[in-house]
Amino acid sequence: MSAPQELPDGTDVHAAVRASLAELDTEDEDQAAVALALRLGITIDGEKSGRTVAELAGKLLAVLAELGMTPAARKAIVPRSGPAERSPSQKAKDELKERRAARGSA
Repeated sequence: MSAPQELPDGTDVHAAVRASLAELDTEDEDQAAVALALRLGITIDGEKSGRTVAELAGKLLAVLAELGMTPAARKAIVPRSGPAERSPSQKAKDELKERRAARGSA
């Protein structure tokens, strides 16, 4: 069995995860998964063993899928006919977020 290859420096998974999460509209109940995705990104960036990175990458991919951040997850969420109408409770949350954002920027 050959020795695990070291990964090149400069890979920045954490920054990519952080940027992707910034574009995602997460709910309060998603915060544990968000924190886990960020932690896995940091850990992957600091890891030198290709084998360990592969193991952690699978775990990160699972978390990202749960958050709807993979192509397959998005395809499963959005029907072919386009995005579904937001429920009344989702609309209320959206309105509340907009009010908070407007109040914060005023």
